Amino acid sequence: MVGRLAIGAVLAIALGLAGRAHAQEGEEGDSAESVTATAVMLLEGGATAGQGATVSIGLRRGLSEVGGVRFVHPVDVLSPTPFDEDVQFAIEELEPLADQVRNGDARDAAERADRIVELFEQRLEAVRREQLVDAHMLAAAARCQMRRARECEEGFARVLVFREGQEYDASRYPPGAQEAFDRARARTLAGPRGTLVVETDPAGAEIYVDGRSYGPSPVRVDGLLRGDHYVTIKHLGYERVIRRATLEGNESRVRYDLAPNERAQLVASQEFQRVLRGELGEERAGANLRSLGNTLGAAQVIVGVVRPIGDHEMHVQVWLYDIRTRFLLATREGTITHDEAGMVTARQMAIDLYRGVDLGGAIAAPEDDDGPGGPHERSPELWEQWWFWTAVGVVLVAGGVGIGAGVAASSPGVPDGWTRASGTLP
Repeated sequence: MVGRLAIGAVLAIALGLAGRAHAQEGEEGDSAESVTATAVMLLEGGATAGQGATVSIGLRRGLSEVGGVRFVHPVDVLSPTPFDEDVQFAIEELEPLADQVRNGDARDAAERADRIVELFEQRLEAVRREQLVDAHMLAAAARCQMRRARECEEGFARVLVFREGQEYDASRYPPGAQEAFDRARARTLAGPRGTLVVETDPAGAEIYVDGRSYGPSPVRVDGLLRGDHYVTIKHLGYERVIRRATLEGNESRVRYDLAPNERAQLVASQEFQRVLRGELGEERAGANLRSLGNTLGAAQVIVGVVRPIGDHEMHVQVWLYDIRTRFLLATREGTITHDEAGMVTARQMAIDLYRGVDLGGAIAAPEDDDGPGGPHERSPELWEQWWFWTAVGVVLVAGGVGIGAGVAASSPGVPDGWTRASGTLP
């Protein structure tokens, strides 16, 4: 009994920290009216992870066009980055470094910038893409200030390879380096291009290259400039991966093995998905739907059921629940192909799903709104559900992991890896 309670406490902390970390990351810059929404796909009838990813990617693209809705990716919530003091210090150093590049000792500034770039490249999961770009730009601009034109242009070119739309901000970087940047831009964008092939084990993970989603793995990304690019991989049930990949010649191939994510295993487990499936279609969100929304820090949850039809199509039905009011707001269904065209169809499905929906989650209130089960009743969390301990047992047996031993080896009260960072590279 004590062991069972200890495991529950550890997993509760893990899920709780993940949800709070993402909520805090997303607060800055969001309007007060924005509503957080997430989406989880349930796979039936032999549907693959790649087919589920096709639908969820399309839904997310549609949500980006719905005013007032901000998408929360489950993998981002369940893969919080441990706080890194060195990275945080380097991020805070960017502003004074920019002043030094413009007005101070250029040689010392270049050395400082190089150290920050090296640190950021080693710990990509803890850095936003804009911060990585800024560090590279400052390192290049410092070379311009030192009259090292070739090194300066090479540094700017390195940025332009993975961020072709980068502009030169003369209010942050030395105005005198503008011409070197323009030369590097013209030469780099006219350079040779190729194809990057990204594979994962297991397949079906969503692949981003330089911040743009290209669908479920394996993917072929054509038309990339030769040089360094940044690959982000998201797969429910596995840790998020961010890596630098170098495109050499006409085609380069990279492959990544994904590590299981213990936090996400509970959400991704068959047992949880089975009980969640049983709640779909009800007028009020059940305990597991509410737990899912609370865990992922989302006010609204889209749950889809994906079932293959033949070799090229799948039947998809989606439900939209508001976790705050617990109401079923809308539902849609249709046939989708598992390719780029299917993502376009799923995108339209998301737009249609939100057509006429009150983002506050309001519909006609039921008569028992203030009675048992009303909006003020506390929602049971994941670890309070009857199926939770079954899922825990499956995860522990399948992975051969002794959570109790892991807790004993870590510092008291704070499991290793379960602290948070303020930003990530998308």
